[in-house]
Amino acid sequence: MADPTSVLIELRHVSHEYAAGSGQERTLVLDDINLTVSENDVIALLGPSGCGKSTLIRIMAGLVTPTRGEVFWRGEPLCGVSPGVAMVFQNFALFPWLTVRQNVLLSVGHLPPEEQQARLEKALATVGLGAYEHSHPRELSGGMKQRVGIARALIAEPAVLCMDEPFSALDVLTAETLRNEIGRLIADSNHPLRTMVMVTHSVVEAVFFATRIVVLAAHPGCVEAVLPVALPYPRDTEAPEFRAIVANLHARLTRSHLPDVAGDPSKVVTKVDEKRRHIAPVSLPYVTPGEVLGLLSLLGENDRDVFELAERLGKEFVAVVSVLKAAELLGLVETPGQDVRMTALGRVLTGATTPDQRRLIREQLLKLKIFELLTRLIRVQENQVLAEEDLLHELQIALPHEKPRPLFRTLLSWGRYAELISYDQRKRSIKLYEGRRRAAAIAAPVPSDNKGGANP
Repeated sequence: MADPTSVLIELRHVSHEYAAGSGQERTLVLDDINLTVSENDVIALLGPSGCGKSTLIRIMAGLVTPTRGEVFWRGEPLCGVSPGVAMVFQNFALFPWLTVRQNVLLSVGHLPPEEQQARLEKALATVGLGAYEHSHPRELSGGMKQRVGIARALIAEPAVLCMDEPFSALDVLTAETLRNEIGRLIADSNHPLRTMVMVTHSVVEAVFFATRIVVLAAHPGCVEAVLPVALPYPRDTEAPEFRAIVANLHARLTRSHLPDVAGDPSKVVTKVDEKRRHIAPVSLPYVTPGEVLGLLSLLGENDRDVFELAERLGKEFVAVVSVLKAAELLGLVETPGQDVRMTALGRVLTGATTPDQRRLIREQLLKLKIFELLTRLIRVQENQVLAEEDLLHELQIALPHEKPRPLFRTLLSWGRYAELISYDQRKRSIKLYEGRRRAAAIAAPVPSDNKGGANP
């Protein structure tokens, strides 16, 4: 247990809801979170999309006030933005009219000029932007803009550095360089940056940085497990001890996110559901048909380990899990343990022509409750045309823990691929796809009006 005198951030029974639709409905995104961040903690928040990681880290920084529960900074209730936390956002958040120098100096304008300059040089050197001090954001690449955001956080020498997927916008080499540099800063007992909270989708990244990994479950977000990582810094990603922790975490995430479920393929049992004895209907994960078909092509006839697939696909493990969940919901793969195995239907699909692939996917989609809902909503309309906004509203009611816009885009992607629905961008409306009916009408024999039966 952490020394109470060293606790910097404490969350007590924190829950958070967002207004949905017209504002009458509320979506619970975080549920009863209890967590502490102490001096020298490095905490990685890991979990599937939609589990509230970004909301949670903003609550810690005081940028979002939770609906319920309490947030404390150094033992005192937190009101407003935390005075000892600096935030690095995923989307840069730079002022385009300011130079790199001006953007980075924003948080230390109260210091003497000599101190500002010393900190500026140190921060820019850390992220490799010393030669860009007088450049504007428009002159920088996306990766360089993110490095400015990291420098802006480091210059304040915060007690806690919060980072929301800070490396996702960077190229591979730049990201690796910054990871190693921040890792060295954390390991340096003489550097003021010793405490950090980060959101990540990467298991390897979490193990590389964290002293504790907080695994979150979704719908709504809650703490599923807190795993200590006792490896010394600096950490070697190829060391057997490192790889063993990664494998253990992969196995835990596989059991959590790819459970073996018999029966209705449109239902899964999550950790939260086990806790509440509830089985919740889910939609397709936010992936495209192309990603699922690409997975099947890579899988072939042989069983493959889920981690091997992640490496072959060049994707983060959590992203690959989403593709696997979609394929499993459609009955195309099975995931016993950590293995991925193509089903008989999956083998038929991979060998089929494109029209037959669309037909098979269409048949599987119609077995999912979310597509049952979609087609029913269209058919009950007077002209069988459903407005986009009406569908978004219905999705929010039917699946309050999902994000309606990404869910809408996912349904549109699959429904159009399978020739199940069509979408009018100009009118922002959806209707059932009519191409097959037209084709059938053209192919059908035309009845003769000649009552005598003789050909004219």
